[in-house]
Amino acid sequence: MPERNPVSEPEKVQFIWFGEEMSDNARTGLRALSERYPNSEKELWVLPRRPPGETGRRRAEQLLEGYRSEAERHGVRVFHIRDHTEELAGVVRSTERNPKYDRTTLDDIFGMEVSNQGHIAAKDLATFLLRGKETGLSLDLSHHHMTETEWQAVREDPRFSADAVAPFDFSTTDLKVVDLSHNQPAIRRHVLNSSFMPTTEQHDDADIEPQMLPHLDVFAMYTRAGTNGQEVAKAAASQWIGYLAQMSRQQVRKGNVGFRPEDNSRRFRPDTINLESDNLLGAKYNTQDPARGNIIGHMAVAALADGIHVVYGNTGTPTGPTEQGGMPMPTVDEATWEAITMRAYQVGNVRVLPQLSLGKDNQNSWRTPGTDDPGDVSRLQMDRRVTLVQVSNLGVREAAGLGMEGLNRPAHLPYDVHFSTSADNSPRRTPSPPPAEVNLEELRGQVAGLAVPRAPSPAGPGVTDPAAQAPARPAVNRAATTRTL
Repeated sequence: MPERNPVSEPEKVQFIWFGEEMSDNARTGLRALSERYPNSEKELWVLPRRPPGETGRRRAEQLLEGYRSEAERHGVRVFHIRDHTEELAGVVRSTERNPKYDRTTLDDIFGMEVSNQGHIAAKDLATFLLRGKETGLSLDLSHHHMTETEWQAVREDPRFSADAVAPFDFSTTDLKVVDLSHNQPAIRRHVLNSSFMPTTEQHDDADIEPQMLPHLDVFAMYTRAGTNGQEVAKAAASQWIGYLAQMSRQQVRKGNVGFRPEDNSRRFRPDTINLESDNLLGAKYNTQDPARGNIIGHMAVAALADGIHVVYGNTGTPTGPTEQGGMPMPTVDEATWEAITMRAYQVGNVRVLPQLSLGKDNQNSWRTPGTDDPGDVSRLQMDRRVTLVQVSNLGVREAAGLGMEGLNRPAHLPYDVHFSTSADNSPRRTPSPPPAEVNLEELRGQVAGLAVPRAPSPAGPGVTDPAAQAPARPAVNRAATTRTL
């Protein structure tokens, strides 16, 4: 292998694939990106979805073997993220003696996300953790090498400038994140608040105006170890988990979410989650909720923006007509934004990153319309009787339909969406089929399982994208400080 050029080639390139078999687009992206960075160390971080029981274990092993077979063709090493959550937890561990979050926190979150088709959300968190752990470039597998046609379109863009498209030096750059709005104010946020929501009632009541920020994204991110860039990723990972904790505590107070009484503050294992109209945690994990994609997008963008302000922000009193009551706020100057961002040019359905000579396509390729599945709750009025229940029920149904064994040993997994009419709103559970012949029609009638494709990519082109807007949910009271799980 030729020697790597430390200026033009990153030390390491990392890709992430969670869920089921790799799609054709992902395979194409893996090949294209491997060719784009032939001399860099390349890694594919995976988390195969594991259905319940022995059948689920074999299925996960088959998926993992498939990932390895595909990656080996291109000189890419495969890492199962569950084998490394202990070291990744070091990114968000506040102290060794009494850590705020630990390996079990990450295991619980990744398990909850993958079991509820939250692959995009899990990928976002994994990106922050990897970028907080070591030097490297994280890329979605929906990238390809920039074409000549795309490069010509970038040069004809009125926002084109030689400085904005010049490749950067990997050996000296601390941080690079995607900027969709070309350093123009595009999204609002009360930075460093405890919620992923752009604004809070506490800030509004204090007449504190939100800041206008560039529209960031996380489909490509570079950090160098031992620099401020690495600290940004660490802060972003902590913020992301903190938003989940804040949502959880808020909904526990409302009676919309219950956790296992034996768990400590570092565990994330909800016991019940209803779908009350103001339950944002329920919306996040309900694959049919129209606000789900917005919530996932907001969490990633807010975490990154907050992480940048933690590290690069300079606290001062804003100037302007209201001066916001003289309240000091962290701000990031324009020169810093220019230094840490790489501009994405929209060319058709492709976002082109000239500084990396890459284009990202397949936008919203996972977005799907509503279904006619009887388990589709998106057309039902949200109330406290619609709950998320153990996804092991879905695994039993699918395994029975395939005639597989192991139904008497369902693993404990998190939740999927079902409709419950029980008086106390308890989750409806379906027992494993008896050893005798299984009546599949009767079993299907007992279990209303969902089989919906993954959530969409959180952001689309332009400043009116979901990530630039608040989720379409009623306003809720939000805590002023980040809380532990």
